[in-house]
Amino acid sequence: MPEKTDKMPIAVIILTFNEEANIEAALDSVEGWASEVFVVDSYSTDRTVDIALAHAKEGVKVIQHAFENYSAQWNWALKCLPVTQPWIFKLDADERATEAFRNEVGKRITDPDNKETAFIVHWRLIFMGRRLRFGGWYPNGTIRIWRKGQAYFQQRETAEHIVARGKISEIKNPIDHHDKKSLGYWIERHNRYSSMEAREIITGNITGEIEPRFFGRHHERRMWLRRVYFRAPFRALFYFLYRFVFRLGFLDGAQGFRIAFLHAAFFYWIDLKIQEYRKTGVLPEVIWPERGRPYPEVANSPLQKHVESLSTDNHE
Repeated sequence: MPEKTDKMPIAVIILTFNEEANIEAALDSVEGWASEVFVVDSYSTDRTVDIALAHAKEGVKVIQHAFENYSAQWNWALKCLPVTQPWIFKLDADERATEAFRNEVGKRITDPDNKETAFIVHWRLIFMGRRLRFGGWYPNGTIRIWRKGQAYFQQRETAEHIVARGKISEIKNPIDHHDKKSLGYWIERHNRYSSMEAREIITGNITGEIEPRFFGRHHERRMWLRRVYFRAPFRALFYFLYRFVFRLGFLDGAQGFRIAFLHAAFFYWIDLKIQEYRKTGVLPEVIWPERGRPYPEVANSPLQKHVESLSTDNHE
């Protein structure tokens, strides 16, 4: 848990659904550092909301909102959450803000000469209890910090990307990605992701609004590689060889093989679902687990009623 110091002028937003295994560590990593922390839950059926509410004394605010897709959920949060801070930080429930990261961000956003609109953040992957050092998993930056009102999420079902204008810089110190859920959950989740990604590719939305550029920033180069990848033959096999051989994933031993194989399988699922669509004309099905009911303490809170009133106004 970060050392209690003067809080930074930044609001952390975390989207959750059944994240009881992860949410505690994510909240601990930003409490005492961020001036505001919002948890936007999409009706979890586990103890996610209970755990988040237990942090209310530290200023964590919990809201629930029906889930449509990741971009829509984020754009709703940016429109309706009562954020008062000048900066916003997107943190996933399975991520942790490290001390070095917090210190660097604090210096950058409080610098009176700071002209940036947004910052790219990198994350280090911890898989099955081991930090992966090879395989090209790091650096892997995307925009995660931006000035309030200066960014939005492009419309994609998954792999949502932030669009920000103006000067974009980079935070050198990474956060940690450490999902404590089971491997079975990883497979279930990536089955959904593969259906969503296949649907986007079928409709022609491969890179969204980000301009693919090989010599651009990390997220622009990633979009360039994505566009090339989905035009290549034997791409799932090539992906595995790229991670495990060319990017030296084998130096991480068994864990390097496992993560490269699983991600190659994920991309193969996408290809299979695209092929299935071409034969049947039916878009891939996204199979979601059952959602829960509104949490009474959250549903009756003034904050929840406030954001619901804003949601109603936005739809009128």
